[in-house]
Amino acid sequence: MASGYIFNNRGIRAGVLDGASIFDLTGKKVYDLRGNNIYRLSGELVGHTLDASGSDKRLDRDSEALLSVQESPEPEEPDNRPAPQRQPSATFVEAIRLRRIISDTPSDRPKKG
Repeated sequence: MASGYIFNNRGIRAGVLDGASIFDLTGKKVYDLRGNNIYRLSGELVGHTLDASGSDKRLDRDSEALLSVQESPEPEEPDNRPAPQRQPSATFVEAIRLRRIISDTPSDRPKKG
């Protein structure tokens, strides 16, 4: 038995295939898959998938409305967004301030000569 995704013609994930069951993206079982035929849970033939090897399936154009998705494609990998900057603690800020004061003293400066 195969497990994978059901894609619409725009390449957007529209459902999940687990064995012979098709689930919507919320996890609710909505159809059964037998070969390339899609059946309602009552047994009524309602659509088809395209012939494809592997676990992922594509809906044919006439069956696309069975699993309608109004979203943009999901990224395969998470976005590499920079982490939000944390504000330094008051003690850290004070330590940096004191270090600057100490390093600015005349004894630490290189002598010109």
